[in-house]
Amino acid sequence: MDNSDDIIKISPLPDPKKAKQYAHLKLAGSLLNTILYLMFTLAILYTGFSKNLAQYISTITANDYQKLLLFFGALGMAQAIIGFPIKYSTGFNMEHRYGLSDQSFKSWIWHGFKGLVVSLIIGAPLLLLFYFFLRKFGQMWWIPTGLLLFGFSVLLGRLAPTLIFPLFYKFVPLDTGELAEKIKSMAENVGMKLSGVYSFNLSKTTKKANAAFAGFGKSKRVLLGDTLLDLMTDNEILTVLAHELGHYRLKHVPKLIVAGMITTFFGLYIAAELYSTTLHHFGFRSIVDIGALPLLSLWLMAYSFLTNPLTNILSREFERQADQYALDISKDPEAFKSALTRLANLNLADVDPHPIIEFIFHSHPAISKRLSAIDSYEK
Repeated sequence: MDNSDDIIKISPLPDPKKAKQYAHLKLAGSLLNTILYLMFTLAILYTGFSKNLAQYISTITANDYQKLLLFFGALGMAQAIIGFPIKYSTGFNMEHRYGLSDQSFKSWIWHGFKGLVVSLIIGAPLLLLFYFFLRKFGQMWWIPTGLLLFGFSVLLGRLAPTLIFPLFYKFVPLDTGELAEKIKSMAENVGMKLSGVYSFNLSKTTKKANAAFAGFGKSKRVLLGDTLLDLMTDNEILTVLAHELGHYRLKHVPKLIVAGMITTFFGLYIAAELYSTTLHHFGFRSIVDIGALPLLSLWLMAYSFLTNPLTNILSREFERQADQYALDISKDPEAFKSALTRLANLNLADVDPHPIIEFIFHSHPAISKRLSAIDSYEK
């Protein structure tokens, strides 16, 4: 593989009109999907369908946990059918229309099916444990549920690189070669012990590029998409990874975990209070009524929507700090600028989104702001 600096000649930044159109359509699809979920949930609550469905399932089984799985299984199927047109439009058709994917429809369906199976395997036990806490601890259910979610997120971060990711992509170790050695050396210099450097066939699903550090403890590894390796120079890749090392060195991950714990526990508490206060409005008598649980999901969704901009403020600040760290250790601002512009092209990113859209939805600063910061660093 030749990663010389002149292997690829691309425009400095993507066509702004095309990029904005793509970004706006993706955002519109996401918002429409959220609105559909909101309308669907309100409809089943106000019409009494949720209560009637729970009562009907009670004629099938007397076991409350089996009722729970059947209830959410039925609602999940209905939501999947209703939301499929949007999922197809934004997740398959639009990616092809904007030249970001060559994935076949059959492959897209299979990929989504595997994701559904994994979600069920992971989600079903969590749902059952949540309902156990609801029955066991009453109004204080949010405390053990918060602890469960925290412990699970840590466990998932530890196991995902070795057990889940390989279900979707093929990972090949990059044990030799100049790039792998440089990556390992960079990691060692900041005290990070890697289990390995891997490439994976991201091109099977998209033409976009991505790279990341993944895992905790012994599963910590560098993951490089094949699109990234093929279309970016070694120096560009190293600046991208230097940015990720900045997150590690500046302890952004544990800080985000603490912030996540606080927002999760507070959100669960708020949702628990609102849930118990409003369930009687829909004719439910107890917080353990299975038919009432969609109401709880509405309050959790509302909390998430309202607090997401606050979370993004912290995330954008950490991204700015990681950019600064990448410049400090790489001493190669031109390569970092080139890496950002290449990624913007490959991912058709809107480099200058509207400030309100950036504030509410973006976890990273706008590319234009990141490039401007690099220019200031050079000066």
